[in-house]
Amino acid sequence: MIIDWRRSFAESCSMGVATPTVYRTGSLFGPHTGPGRHAAANLQSPSTQTLTTAVLVHTGAMGPSETLRTPSSPGERVAAAVRRLRHDPGTADLRRFEPLVADVVEGAAAWRAHTDGELSEAARARAGLDPDDDDALSRYLAVASEVSRRRIGLAPYPEQLLAAVSMLRGRVADMATGEGKTLVGFLVAAGFALAGRRVHVLTANEYLAGRDAAAGAGFYEMFGLSVTAVAEHMTDIERRRTYGSDVVYATVHQVGFDVLRDRRRTVEAQRLLPPLDMVVIDEIDAVLVDDAVVPLVIAGSGADTAAEIPVAGAVALLTEGVDYEVDAGGAGATLTDTGIRFLEDRLGVDNLYAEESIDLVTAAYVALHAQALVHRDVDYVVTGGRVRLIDDACGRIAQRQRWPDGLHAAIERKEGVAVTAQAEVLDQILVETVVRGYRGITGMSGSALEAADRLAEDLDLHTGVIGTHHPSIRIDEPDLLYASAEQRDTAAAARVRAAHDAGQPVLVGTGSVADSERFAALLAGHGVHAAVLNAKNDADEADTIARAGHKGAVTVSTQMAGRGVDIRLGPGAADTGGLLVLGLGRYVSPRLDRQLQGRAGRQGDPGRTVFYTSLADPVVTENVAPVRRPRSVDDDGLVSDRRSHRLYAHAQRVAEGALLQLHRTTRRFHTVTDNQRLSILHTRERLLTEPGALDDHLAGVWPDDPDAARKWTAPSRRGLAAEVVLYQLDRVWTRHMNRMVDIREGIHLRQLGRQDPLEEFTILAAQDFRGLAEEAAAATRAALENADRADATIEDLGLRRPSATWTYLVAPDSSESDADRAVAYFASARRALFGR
Repeated sequence: MIIDWRRSFAESCSMGVATPTVYRTGSLFGPHTGPGRHAAANLQSPSTQTLTTAVLVHTGAMGPSETLRTPSSPGERVAAAVRRLRHDPGTADLRRFEPLVADVVEGAAAWRAHTDGELSEAARARAGLDPDDDDALSRYLAVASEVSRRRIGLAPYPEQLLAAVSMLRGRVADMATGEGKTLVGFLVAAGFALAGRRVHVLTANEYLAGRDAAAGAGFYEMFGLSVTAVAEHMTDIERRRTYGSDVVYATVHQVGFDVLRDRRRTVEAQRLLPPLDMVVIDEIDAVLVDDAVVPLVIAGSGADTAAEIPVAGAVALLTEGVDYEVDAGGAGATLTDTGIRFLEDRLGVDNLYAEESIDLVTAAYVALHAQALVHRDVDYVVTGGRVRLIDDACGRIAQRQRWPDGLHAAIERKEGVAVTAQAEVLDQILVETVVRGYRGITGMSGSALEAADRLAEDLDLHTGVIGTHHPSIRIDEPDLLYASAEQRDTAAAARVRAAHDAGQPVLVGTGSVADSERFAALLAGHGVHAAVLNAKNDADEADTIARAGHKGAVTVSTQMAGRGVDIRLGPGAADTGGLLVLGLGRYVSPRLDRQLQGRAGRQGDPGRTVFYTSLADPVVTENVAPVRRPRSVDDDGLVSDRRSHRLYAHAQRVAEGALLQLHRTTRRFHTVTDNQRLSILHTRERLLTEPGALDDHLAGVWPDDPDAARKWTAPSRRGLAAEVVLYQLDRVWTRHMNRMVDIREGIHLRQLGRQDPLEEFTILAAQDFRGLAEEAAAATRAALENADRADATIEDLGLRRPSATWTYLVAPDSSESDADRAVAYFASARRALFGR
């Protein structure tokens, strides 16, 4: 019979709407069974020592008398104890590891008297490490500490050792900026690799992956471990070799794209990735919170739908305030009656909301979203004749990322640039689903604490906070709130000018490319030249950041300077008070605020932070409306009444909550198709890896004609039969996936009939999915019966896979919330017209 990948999905649907599954015990390709040691060349660099010194935080030598820092005041200790008793996220008690860390410090000191040969022998003897064995872990970290000191010139502090112990025991470490997370990553990755795990270290971008792999090469070599980094330009052969290393540095996007490629392989030898085993994630909250529901897509060539081009032209003629209205926060737009009639006339339809016009309604709101709500130099930039998205979480250009095809094409038409080819989605996977495919997950971040509840809820990951090695002397001033953005900017510019005149380096954090350029121009009017760092000039990031801590330097940046950047103070800068970080408005998440603040006061340096905010900031206007005039406003616009300050804090919580809801909604929709995809992947894996699976499958293709099935199981015909079966499975999935994409775009309109969009989507997905098995079987029968000779190829049967495929990311589409607003408008209009 046909391998039944329908039943597992039907069973999941029978229990109601599917919920996310945490794949903690096996990957998408089955459990890991092999050792974590592989024969592959180490990634070496002649300048490793120089590079390492530039990359890692120099923490100095570790003395045996050093102890771990604990909460300094009785009040802090009591508060920490109460949070632990409540089992609050982020309160994992790490104190029980302190004796182990003390043993490591003592053991590392003893290894200093040994020769390199003795140390190397001891390092290689650590193979078979059990991270849950205190004695074994202590011995490993003692040796690793001395290896690190000799090979890369850095000896880990007790705080770094505590983070390593915590992560090797499966926890997430919250470590402040500048505390040496890269070195901790070396300790953790090597420890897991010695334990026989296949380790991937996921970094923020490809540059960091290559940099860190090169920086740690000498360290890993001492333990007999190979290390490599995945680069986008690699061939399939190079990728297979790279993934064969004991420790692999990569981005989650590269791993995800290779997962997608493996899902479409036609012979087992084409597999790029071994089973996903252990992952160590740098900036874990960025991956599992900010980017969690970003879909990674593999696509082939497609075509514009017939509706898109005429609708886009008609919507471009609409006038704000007449044909459509933008809500007070600028977060949604709805057509007016005048606009509806205009579109009906232009498109030649009697009723835009009739069931047969559903594609036109969807396309119209996509085009309206692009015209009214997506802004140049805020959401995207136009460079080299291309629309390039800006990553909200870091302010950089989002490489290889685009909005869902209809929206992206609408923006390209709006900007008058060439419209990129529409893609047929062949397969997709969420970033979060990629990570869930690993057997074990750990990570670290400078803002993991704020994401602790999400990590605990979504992935059952517990977070522990690591104290700083040196007491922080950074001063975080209270926010200054102004009535208007103009008053805020005027006051902020005066503050920057005063700091600059005193020689104090200043970093200004802004919310968008447009804001960074506008504020830099304002500073120029005050006689202050500022270096600007944003998505338009991200190639200059390293040089700009290298100078940002120099005496008298002023840098205006987007969130680019808020994550993964270490600003060191130049000569004399500490005497001026250290780096002043000034935020122009708060971000939608306190985590991003903390990342920006973390640029100042690293490793016990002096520093100061302050946020200049206004009641006109997007975080307020887009989430709280209407905003009442504050009770107490000074002549310069400074707001002092507490109600307004509470309102601002409330708006930020609302913004973060809305983002969380968008993530949850996206995850729920994708979970439906993810479960279906896993069923088909199970069939594919059996066909590729189990000798008898093809025979079983073909018996189901010809249930009434066993002789026809047996004909295609003969050795000379099996290859073609397997190719055809896999091709038809992939084609029915592609068609199903694209039908689901189309349904998803308009599913919110189901609220007009008082239906739940997710429930309706689940029903429609199940109905469509049920017929795929027979559809694939019928197509397989027809194709093989047309094969008139034994040596025929799949091309001879007229079956051709896409001549070219490409991968990209799809930006989360906030237009779904706009669709909700549109539905509310439609519903009210219908009630007005028909009284129901």
